[in-house]
Amino acid sequence: MNGWKTVRLIRQALASSRWRFEDLRQLQEEQLRNLLMHAYQNVPLYRGLYKDAGYHPDEFRSLDDIDKIPILQKDRLKQASPEEVVVQGIDPHRCGVVETSGSTGTPLRIFLGALDQQWQRVVAWRILFEHGFRWTDRTLEIRMTFGRQFFVQRLGIAPKEWCSILDTPEFWAQRIVETRPDVIVAGAGTLHALADTVKTLGLNLPSPRLIVSDSETLSPATRQLVRGALGRDPVDVYGLVELSNFAWECERRSGFHVSADSHIVEVPADSGEPGPIITTALGMWTMPMIRYETGDLAEVETTLCPCGRTLPLLRQIYGRRVDSVALQDGRRIFWPFFHEVLGRYDELRQWRILQEEINEVHLQLVVTNSAQGLLPRIKSDLQAVLPGEIHLRVEQVEAITLAPGEKTRMIISKVGTAIEPHPVSGREGL
Repeated sequence: MNGWKTVRLIRQALASSRWRFEDLRQLQEEQLRNLLMHAYQNVPLYRGLYKDAGYHPDEFRSLDDIDKIPILQKDRLKQASPEEVVVQGIDPHRCGVVETSGSTGTPLRIFLGALDQQWQRVVAWRILFEHGFRWTDRTLEIRMTFGRQFFVQRLGIAPKEWCSILDTPEFWAQRIVETRPDVIVAGAGTLHALADTVKTLGLNLPSPRLIVSDSETLSPATRQLVRGALGRDPVDVYGLVELSNFAWECERRSGFHVSADSHIVEVPADSGEPGPIITTALGMWTMPMIRYETGDLAEVETTLCPCGRTLPLLRQIYGRRVDSVALQDGRRIFWPFFHEVLGRYDELRQWRILQEEINEVHLQLVVTNSAQGLLPRIKSDLQAVLPGEIHLRVEQVEAITLAPGEKTRMIISKVGTAIEPHPVSGREGL
């Protein structure tokens, strides 16, 4: 794929944001039909998965039949050898490889051919162009590992600089002053640390035109902090290492648009309730990902966005189902429930919930120096809306520290991770 083809594919993707529903659906059906047969004929993992379930790709007629296709579970993918997950005839050792963080267990390895890698770049760039990105824009990306530097970038086309998350927030701020990036891309936790440092030290940084938050849940508190310190409301982007980025906020910030031309996203749940995110990457052919259960939860929005795009919408993304407080009756409480209370306090800079036992919840708080008497008030407000059997412990900490490369998790629970979620709504609880 040459540069001009990349440009053409990005333009096609942008145009698809306003296609008729029928046209998007037809594109998805055609691509999924071809991908299903390709995987069945050429990838041992899918041939075995489908035969075990008594399924054949010939049964697929339309997206109305999609729930008949067996779901690909992460555990089965991890247990398979590279030769089982990659198209026969392709040497996995000659493929590009990306790995998940493995924060919930063994890392998952994803094998990408040259066309798969180029497809993922187009999918990711499309989101930037949805927000007015220009080919001359300079990007600063803060990551654990640095990405590839392309020849055209050295010529001034979409130039990019990388900073390591192992560097200090002061160093990131210094590089922003020195390079004056048009775009900053980082995880929510990294942006929080950067904005907190800028605010604490009273720094005056040049405001970028675009800030992208990905990899982690962007809390309303972090959004507000970044907007105040860096002068720009961050765009929240959802994706996975396995699948690239495929859901993103538009300028209205009223939900997450799904890139329906590149991904099929299912959320089997009743309206207004969280359900598991099941995703198909339509452009991954070396190691197909068809009806892959991500382990994350989301809520679907049934109305179109006022921005005019016709893409499907996710109203809320809750993150991993294990990142929730488990209750004795099988229900689970997600982070928006706690934000309903904690978001009222301007003195609160950061928070995290830890759960070690079924009826024990430990809330860690980072607060400003002027927050006298805040902890008893927060405890009282939360205890009033939590189920009565929950014992709440509140602790003030200097900082919520993370290991290098660790993602920010607003709730860490070691209880009942196998329980299917029956959510407790924050609004109902209050």
